Amino acid sequence: MTARLLLADPHRYIAHPHLAALRDGTWVMVANRAPRRAVTMHPPQDPEFVNIVMRSTDEGETWSPPQPVPGFGVTGTECAGLTPLPDGAVLLNQWRFHWYPLDAPPEGPPDPLLATPAQLRQGLVGSSELDSTAAAQGSAEHWMPWLRGGGQTLVSRSDDSGRRFVPIGEIDVRPYSGGYGMRGGAVLDDGEILLPLSDIPHYRRIFLVRSRDAGLHWTVPEAVAQQDGCEFEEPATHVRRDGSLLMLLRENTSRTLYAIHSQDRGHTWTQPAPTGIAAYPAHLLRLADGRLAAITGRREPPCGILAYISNDEGFSWEVDHPAVVQALPHRDAGYPAAALCADGSVFAVWYHRDADGVTGLYGKRLKL
Repeated sequence: MTARLLLADPHRYIAHPHLAALRDGTWVMVANRAPRRAVTMHPPQDPEFVNIVMRSTDEGETWSPPQPVPGFGVTGTECAGLTPLPDGAVLLNQWRFHWYPLDAPPEGPPDPLLATPAQLRQGLVGSSELDSTAAAQGSAEHWMPWLRGGGQTLVSRSDDSGRRFVPIGEIDVRPYSGGYGMRGGAVLDDGEILLPLSDIPHYRRIFLVRSRDAGLHWTVPEAVAQQDGCEFEEPATHVRRDGSLLMLLRENTSRTLYAIHSQDRGHTWTQPAPTGIAAYPAHLLRLADGRLAAITGRREPPCGILAYISNDEGFSWEVDHPAVVQALPHRDAGYPAAALCADGSVFAVWYHRDADGVTGLYGKRLKL
């Protein structure tokens, strides 16, 4: 089956989807949206990013119009994650930066995470994923006339299959600098939620928080992954059939995926080890035949959406023979997620830039 355009707007940059299947069969997809600019920016550089939600009740054939989540006015967000709960509800976790006008820095105690336009541009110009040549020309204030501070890890809940999300609180992630996660959490057999996060804006360490009351309250952070010479972010977690845990981590120095494992409900983890998968980030999905798939995006030529298969619950992967879900024309693409259809096929979603420079969301049904 060919890929289908799910959402695009010539005036907006739309990217970074995450897809979750709820208990009642509804699929909920969250993504990022911001004004389309002369220089492409991602959420750490642009205060006008919002998270939007779309819903499908027919396994991806049709989708509801996009709506800001949890509502209008919540801007400056990073990629968001969704966690379906056993009671049919779904949680949304978001990291929201604090942004300030260039000539009106925050009052009160100094913000240790305050970033100037020059610092924000450094992250953009140094990106291996965006065409940032134009951003290096002229002043940083021309492209980014704002200041970025710290932020908050926010949680919202929907009890009506993703139609409305109601804010239910903020997660205290101290002593970490912030908590960013874009693949949601894992729910254990007793309903406990494990939510893995990265220490935004440093994007180097992984920690997790727990909730035993469906997201109303969260424990203090527990360290998960940190290693000299590595920069970990964007964890994806899977509960195996025996109750043990697998987590795949994006590692930014090598641009590959690392894996860690836990046998004790996430209290202790193995040392991070490379998987051999040169693509990121991952979405983990149990296939109809019992195998495990890691759906990933390759952002170096040849660019594309790939599916790596494991026959041993994620302890090893068929790295030499990934399934090509979709070849892509540009490196500003990827962030795939997937859901299992009733007939055993897989519906994958991702984002990419088309020949006219418009970036949008795409979907495709396939057999793995």
